[in-house]
Amino acid sequence: MPILLQKTVGGFLLEPLPEEDFEHSTVPIFLEQPQDSFVVRNKPAVIHCKARHALQIYFECNGGLIHHRQHNQQHFVDPMTGIRQLETSADITRKDLENYQGSDTYSCVCHAWSPTGRTHSRKAIIRIAYLKKHFINQPLSTSVEIEGQISLHCLPPEGVPTPQIFWLRNDEIIDTKKETNFIISNEGNLLISQVRLADTGNYTCGAQNLANQRFSETATLTVYVNGAWSTWSPWSECDSRCGRGSKIRTRMCTNPTPLNNGQQCIGEATQRSDCTMLCPPIDGLWTSWSSWSTCGLDCRHHQRRTCSNPRPANGGRYCEGKDLMTANCTGGMCRAGRESNNLRSYGQSRSREVFPATTNASIALYIGLFVALAVLLMILIIIVLYLRRYKGREVSFRSTRDTGFVAVQPDLTQSILRVPPHLRQESHRELNGSEKSDLLTTPNVAFFATQRFSMLNSTDKHPCRDLPVSGSRSGSMYFSNVFSTRNSTTSAVLLPGVDTERLSCKVFTKDGGRVSLPHFGISVTVPNGAVKKGVKEKMYVTLLMEDKDRPKLSDKQTVLSPVVQIGPPGISLQKPLVISFQHCANLAPCKWNIGVYCSDTYSRDEENLIWRQIVTLGQETVNTPLYCHLEPQHCNIVTDHLARYVLVGESLPDQKAIKSLSLAAFAPSVHSSVDYNIRLYCVENTSAALQGVVEVEKELGGKLLDAPKSMWFQDGGSNLCLCLEDIGPGWKCKPGANYQEIPFQHVWSGRLNQLHCSFTLKHLDRSIQTIHYHILVYQRGVQAHRQLLQINTDLRGRISSGPAVSISAPLINSTVNTVGETSLLFPVNSSAQEFRISPKILKKLCACFDPPNNKGNDWRRLAKELGVDRYLNYFATKASPTEHILDLWEAKHPESTALTDLLNSCRVMGRYDASVVIEEEAGPWL
Repeated sequence: MPILLQKTVGGFLLEPLPEEDFEHSTVPIFLEQPQDSFVVRNKPAVIHCKARHALQIYFECNGGLIHHRQHNQQHFVDPMTGIRQLETSADITRKDLENYQGSDTYSCVCHAWSPTGRTHSRKAIIRIAYLKKHFINQPLSTSVEIEGQISLHCLPPEGVPTPQIFWLRNDEIIDTKKETNFIISNEGNLLISQVRLADTGNYTCGAQNLANQRFSETATLTVYVNGAWSTWSPWSECDSRCGRGSKIRTRMCTNPTPLNNGQQCIGEATQRSDCTMLCPPIDGLWTSWSSWSTCGLDCRHHQRRTCSNPRPANGGRYCEGKDLMTANCTGGMCRAGRESNNLRSYGQSRSREVFPATTNASIALYIGLFVALAVLLMILIIIVLYLRRYKGREVSFRSTRDTGFVAVQPDLTQSILRVPPHLRQESHRELNGSEKSDLLTTPNVAFFATQRFSMLNSTDKHPCRDLPVSGSRSGSMYFSNVFSTRNSTTSAVLLPGVDTERLSCKVFTKDGGRVSLPHFGISVTVPNGAVKKGVKEKMYVTLLMEDKDRPKLSDKQTVLSPVVQIGPPGISLQKPLVISFQHCANLAPCKWNIGVYCSDTYSRDEENLIWRQIVTLGQETVNTPLYCHLEPQHCNIVTDHLARYVLVGESLPDQKAIKSLSLAAFAPSVHSSVDYNIRLYCVENTSAALQGVVEVEKELGGKLLDAPKSMWFQDGGSNLCLCLEDIGPGWKCKPGANYQEIPFQHVWSGRLNQLHCSFTLKHLDRSIQTIHYHILVYQRGVQAHRQLLQINTDLRGRISSGPAVSISAPLINSTVNTVGETSLLFPVNSSAQEFRISPKILKKLCACFDPPNNKGNDWRRLAKELGVDRYLNYFATKASPTEHILDLWEAKHPESTALTDLLNSCRVMGRYDASVVIEEEAGPWL
């Protein structure tokens, strides 16, 4: 009879096996395997094991059998199948773990035996559960303004298993599912997205696991309210009933009232204003009659009264009646026979003098008729002069078209409409010969658009004196070229009217990639995993250069970047992409209030464009849909919404912000033998704006005269001054035409894409074929920000009647002498076709940096080392903050040395585990 050797602590026991085995001979199969467990205080850990087809089942812990600790062994046979099942469990005490001297963790394995074989289960790890008392980082009491946001930090004590974090407000647990205003981040911090008065209270961070439950010190959150003024009360009545006086109105600091040490309202609570009350008319009244005078030589005496009780005032009526009465003397003082009581009245004529109402009304009527006739006569004279002047212009216009050049320069704020290719040859000769740029005033572009192409060989120019530009002189002008679009089948399919030279498309998969416009300094980085697996998405990026594509801003705001559009709309991304482009704001020191504007409208119709401000930098909340990272000359927008974007800036209160302009001077390659025209562009100091100027001049056949220069332009209302000076021999500028000013608002607003001015030089000596001059550009009142363009050009061999020679971005067809700082271009590095960090490395780095640690060199320190720590709450709300930080780093650093810099940053942080990952996995890149 077969026997079974059963090993116990005391030795081996012989146990007979059944004579017959009703089960099919097979290897035991585990129905339940032991799981990892914890010893909590003095309560032992219990492990379970269950198998079928087994004749015996037992535990082995750290190489030794523990039959004496096994209990609750059960076995039964399934009556339906006849399969035998064994189940057992064992207790692991705290003493067992403390007595274990091995280097590995305490583990147990379940063995199942049958005559046909033996099998063992997974290894179950047994550990002692604990939770230390002291929190690594506890919340601190703080104050926050209402409707602001706050983050209460908490890092729990060390414990096994890892403790779970929960928060209490006034000793009640916060349920983040019901109160969506609260967010508990993955590291345990409590984020309040929009603080309310009800959020005032005591907050406690709690941590718990199987071993214990701990609470941090209580932090008090005080929500304060800054006071705001109520609306002004109605004006009081004028304190003077007649004439000049004053009236007041008041307001109260109750909208809302300051609360919890909030700021009091700033400003006056009472406002006083002058007022004038119309005095009521006072009709005159007679005084009482005076006593009779003495008898005169004519035997008469008199009695008087005056209209002074009261006197007429404020247009009141004069007294009616007589003011003098005369009577014969009585009482025997006169000769007999004279009539007594023969009264005569005087003063009637005087009364008429006092009331000349009818006469005054007649005079006013005559004066009004005379003034009306004079105005009508003046209007007729103006109409006649205008008609004569208009006829004179038509004669001049026809003469200009016949002669082939124009002596008068184009008007300011003009717009260029591009000439179709099949008609461009004839127009080039006239454009370059006499500076015919086919200009239209900006407000009338839509009106004259249909007539423009029928007049390609003519000009529509207006003298500068007709334009109401303060400070400009006769012969000085500036205008804006509206960058029109070419006809293109591709652009018509994707975006109506978009030039294909300013559009780039690419098909993306889950591996991500980049699509860029390198000449315009624009790039879009789609990270790995942004597109769903197995899905292909075709995306594009385009630069919008027309004036109507820019947002309509207030007078204090200015455009700081090109208008970039990402599409098509409606694509659902798994995580955000990064849009990179340049800006022209001076951030050192930063005096800007910068916002990101977005438009979801894809129509080319100016009236249908709707722009909205998505975020103001420095005022983000956890609900802000994007993250904007600014560098000295570049901007990176992290978003998953495909739309058009632009940066808009405004000076901070009591500050004068500064933006950078790019100055570029051009002249026609083919010029007239009489005139030499110079166009000086003043645009934003970005590659997109400068390349747009180059494309316009390429259409006009222009050449770059000097390397583009950068210049600071300060907010404050001062005009931009341009002066042509030090003109070489053989050339002359019209008197007063060597200086002009561009109004501050035209430069600051940024509404015009190719803002420029024009100068004209007369060729006096045909034997001199070289031209030397300087163009001084400065802002009135800000002499420190000035720039000088020195131009030396040789004209010999360049006069021809053929088409103009076109230019490209790097081509400069003149001798360039650079003075001052040159405006540098920053094209996107299009050579980097792959990401520096592979998905495998990214996963390992996330495992290194995502968990918080005691040293603080986790993902927060990584964000600081990489310079993206301006608003950490954006990354804190993500499942893996490190992944989003490195995605932004990929977009910021496409250069080949970027990975080496990241490796050095990890070493500086003391994260040698992360540096080893980069060294081992990414060796070929280094």
